[in-house]
Amino acid sequence: MNVLEVRDLTIRFGRRPPAVDGISFSVGEHDRLGIIGQSGSGKSVTSLAIMGLLPEHAQVTGSITFNGRELVGLPERQYRGLRGDEISMIFQEPMTALDPTMRVGRQIGEVVALHHGEQKGSIHMEVLDWLGKVGIAEPERIADSYPHELSGGQRQRALIAMALANEPELVLCDEPTTALDVLVQRQILRLLDEQLRDRASVFVSHDLAVVREVCPRVAVMLEGRIVEEGEVEQIISDPQHPYTKGLIASARIDRVPRDQPLPSVADFYTGEAHA
Repeated sequence: MNVLEVRDLTIRFGRRPPAVDGISFSVGEHDRLGIIGQSGSGKSVTSLAIMGLLPEHAQVTGSITFNGRELVGLPERQYRGLRGDEISMIFQEPMTALDPTMRVGRQIGEVVALHHGEQKGSIHMEVLDWLGKVGIAEPERIADSYPHELSGGQRQRALIAMALANEPELVLCDEPTTALDVLVQRQILRLLDEQLRDRASVFVSHDLAVVREVCPRVAVMLEGRIVEEGEVEQIISDPQHPYTKGLIASARIDRVPRDQPLPSVADFYTGEAHA
């Protein structure tokens, strides 16, 4: 059985065109799916829908099931029992995801205590253990620090520790390396590759090269729709949709002839999906 099943998911905000328009995909046990697309393509909204974090005015139709349990329409009280425990999310920007007024160790500890209610001493040791697992050299110091006292890489590692501390079965990664420099980005990708091996995960990014590092499968989103999906190496070597071809070409700008204009997003959208 798939851990995550999304079927005909449509998300609207008011009278505007759908932010997500009838998409379907699945993620099996220990499986990884990358979702790529430009800003506004609907990929992050999809992640928030899975987490049950959309605003109240969002209109959601279709189905999202986690281990066979329907999440669309699930009461918030029941969602809180899943969120941060069985399903977790690594957000794009740690400075907004972390509470600036609370020490990092306490924030991670509260996530553990919320779902498992362990003793304070054992929670503290578990926090330090997870900070060590995500490659932080001085767990005690980092646990006792506020977010603004840490580097971007340290904050992202702390956020990963928080997301994984309860051993979730499904992890959603929403642009987890976007705000990092290239060296730290590669370190975080290696860390995620290691830590997500025994979990189902969805990795959202605008960067196909980043997704290629950690995901065997990829879905390409454009204007709220999945226009192409398949094995990442197959899609890179033989893309079918014009937008996918443009994404790959943009990653190889040095190979594009100087007299050939770079394509725009508007040139790629045909309104048709390619499997």
